[in-house]
Amino acid sequence: MIEFRHLPSFNSKGEETFASIASGPVIIKDNKVLLDKHGDDGFWKFPGGALDSDINIKQNAIKEVKEELGLDVELISEPYIITWVTEREGKQELFTLIHYLANILAGEPKLGSDIDEFAWHDIDNLPEDCAPNIAPVVEYFKQQK
Repeated sequence: MIEFRHLPSFNSKGEETFASIASGPVIIKDNKVLLDKHGDDGFWKFPGGALDSDINIKQNAIKEVKEELGLDVELISEPYIITWVTEREGKQELFTLIHYLANILAGEPKLGSDIDEFAWHDIDNLPEDCAPNIAPVVEYFKQQK
């Protein structure tokens, strides 16, 4: 199995880069969105994570929220994709994040082993320390409901 996180790549100019692909569900209920904190960046994020090569993108999103928050979900939308470029080890890194609107089928959120905290946040008053993809994705799915 290969995890699509920080993989060596190159851009259209032939320059060495890195690439990461991740997927995850966006869970909105009663005008609140479920976010968690994990990793070393301190941002609120959607549950989700880097794509594993042995499962498809949808299966990855479902697997990640089960691992992170103990929830069983159904994905109810077409994917919404966000990309951006950052820097890693002096090279560009392209991030591709694939989000699906989801409903909870079973379970109550609980901390997974690599999750520091989780919370339901008002979709019209998101915290300032959200990852850069959170606000545009929430806005997109608000318009889809």
